[in-house]
Amino acid sequence: MAASISAAVLMGSAARADEQITLKVAYPGDFEPAVPALATAWWNDIVAQFQKKHPNVKVDVQAIPGGFSDSESKIALLFKSKSTAPDVVGLADLNYGQWVSTGYLLPIQDRLDATSWWAKMNPLLKNAETTDGKVYAVSQGVNTFALLYDKTLFKQAGIPTPWAPKTWADVLDAAKKLKSVPDISPLWMPTGTSQGTFGVFAGPGTFLAGSSDQTVLTKDGKWVVDSKGIREVVSFYKDAAQAGLLPPSSQIMDTMAEAVPPADMPKHKIGICLSGNWFADLWTKDLSSPYWPEAANDIGVTPLPTINGATPGVSSMIGGWTLSIGSASKHPDLAWELIDIAQQRENMLQNAVAVALVPSIPAYSQDSDFLKVAPTFRGVFAKIAETAQLAPLDPNYSVWAQGFLTGTQAVVVKPDTTVDDAVNQMKDYITNQLGPDAVVTLQ
Repeated sequence: MAASISAAVLMGSAARADEQITLKVAYPGDFEPAVPALATAWWNDIVAQFQKKHPNVKVDVQAIPGGFSDSESKIALLFKSKSTAPDVVGLADLNYGQWVSTGYLLPIQDRLDATSWWAKMNPLLKNAETTDGKVYAVSQGVNTFALLYDKTLFKQAGIPTPWAPKTWADVLDAAKKLKSVPDISPLWMPTGTSQGTFGVFAGPGTFLAGSSDQTVLTKDGKWVVDSKGIREVVSFYKDAAQAGLLPPSSQIMDTMAEAVPPADMPKHKIGICLSGNWFADLWTKDLSSPYWPEAANDIGVTPLPTINGATPGVSSMIGGWTLSIGSASKHPDLAWELIDIAQQRENMLQNAVAVALVPSIPAYSQDSDFLKVAPTFRGVFAKIAETAQLAPLDPNYSVWAQGFLTGTQAVVVKPDTTVDDAVNQMKDYITNQLGPDAVVTLQ
């Protein structure tokens, strides 16, 4: 009897020669990849490698359109029906806790030790992807943040280069000097509630990581709605807005705000930019979006410092993209084979180009095949990954993030808004959503 059951299970999960099996793959096709066409080509290659072993398995890859929040909502809808639920899904780890709580993802921890790559993973990411002893996703790679600055505009403003600010005040001082250059935005840094958790990641959250108090979720499970660190970040945004250093709020609050700097910096329209690692990748010949061969000469890169220069002296969040098996998959073993192929060294390095990622295996970040794509920039962003901070992987993080964006957005839209008022807006939003017992003010 046991042998019969085992055989039936194996026949149900493997691909028989006389059976047509279709694996469904879904990922954010507009938002995740640096260049969507390269991501399509990468997935086509992964599928071709998979089908060498399983020629009778069809793989239907769906590139889900839309911005960050929009694409995640569309993927969530796919999971509502077993007929459309993906077998393999690509998701941002920023909302990992929320996805785990839905029950849409299959635990995969029992499969990991047999792989050639799991033991090599960044321990920070391995720990983050473990919830109550279970793992529901594996990292394909991560994004980090630093400051890109236009050396040609710095020269016009009389600012020496190379530039290495030690404090946030140094950043503001340089941006104020850049105001003397006409028709530019001295300082680019996004915020806005339309951007969801990504908006925190790419803007105020990266500043919070370098503030005097980075706490978001306390050890006893309460969400911080007011702290010295939160006030420092809101104050920085307020000071920048009041000084006229930022682009129009409609630009930095747009759902796809991160698409603007890679297009505007080659036109020398931005002095200092809080930049994701993918910005500089877009200017390489590999991505050509747009191709800007002068970038290495015209643009400098330096870490965003901590507020007063305290150790580690570098401020950044870290987050990236993951692959998971859908819990409704009828063929989880085949789905896992597809993921395992995607996680092999050559495929991870190719994906680091297509999606513009820092590899989640630290050794690959030092690989010449990785560094040669954008040698001036990639090493700096990869180094930042060593000290960057993850967001809490809790289902309610999205609520806290929306509240934080409400506060920073308030002082950008109306710079005369006081820090107290902006923080109170944040506090009210989160408290109304989660209840007064779920939040705390830190002195």
